[in-house]
Amino acid sequence: MSTLTIELPEILHQQIQICGISRQSLEEMFIRIVQAYLDEYKATSVNEKVLPTSTASIALDGDTFARQVIANNRELFEELARL
Repeated sequence: MSTLTIELPEILHQQIQICGISRQSLEEMFIRIVQAYLDEYKATSVNEKVLPTSTASIALDGDTFARQVIANNRELFEELARL
């Protein structure tokens, strides 16, 4: 397994602490998000028959993608917030 360090905005870090979300829960969530992102990337690549030339496409735009993942997994994120 590889290590990736992610710097979060301070306000987000504070919210995570207030909610009491564990490091393990955060790691699992990030792994799921990255896997879903890669799955979307592969699906987009297959549908377009070529690899996208820019990660700024709507399907691969990080902000748009993250919002879509959260919307599609609202129950998971609400459960994480309750932990």
